[in-house]
Amino acid sequence: MDRETTVLKKDIHWQIEDSLYVVRNVPSLKADYDDEELLDVDVSITLTALRDLMVENSIPVDVDFTGFADIRF
Repeated sequence: MDRETTVLKKDIHWQIEDSLYVVRNVPSLKADYDDEELLDVDVSITLTALRDLMVENSIPVDVDFTGFADIRF
């Protein structure tokens, strides 16, 4: 049986101490067999790197994922 997934875009945010960090338009997968939302491994790695750069004040605390999607680490 083939299982289909739907690609969605969502905002991911977290708070560290008093700072709010936001990454907008993050691609996620929604599996139709259980409605669970999943992140691709490459997306997760990019999110981790973006979070670190935000905390270091190297990039703004509110960014659009599409501007960083092609970056390879």
